[in-house]
This record gives sequence, structure tokens and C-alpha cells, in this order.
Amino acid sequence: MAEQCAVCGGAGKIELLDSQCPFCNGTGEPSGSAESYIKSHICQCIFLDRKRCPLCGKKCHHDTPNKPKILLTPE
Repeated sequence: MAEQCAVCGGAGKIELLDSQCPFCNGTGEPSGSAESYIKSHICQCIFLDRKRCPLCGKKCHHDTPNKPKILLTPE
């Protein structure tokens, strides 16, 4: 299985924003910056259900509804 961009999952597009992935420039190929971003990103659950982050699929990283925290360690 070929490696994929950690942010867009190899799609080349970020569906949440309906735009080209800035980490792989739409190619879907892996990059160090995408890996780093996913490891310490701000939770994006505010855009959907406030229960799961649409970028990484993990349980919400917030400790209060409107104050995203940076995910420091993987779950």
C-alpha cells in the first residue's frame, strides 16, 4: 500500500473546506509538514458535531466547547 498525505488521506482535497490540500498540493503524496500538523493540530470538531475531529477522526480534543486545545500526545 502506498503512503498517503496524513491530512487529506491521499485524496488531494480537504473535504471540510472543499479545497485542494495545501500539504500535498493536491497530489495526495505524503509530506513531513502534513505528518507534523496531524501530530499537533488544533481540533476541528467545531465544524461538525463537536464530538470527533474531522481531520484525525479522534475524539474531540477540547476541554471546553469553544476553546480548542492543541493535541500534544496521540490517544
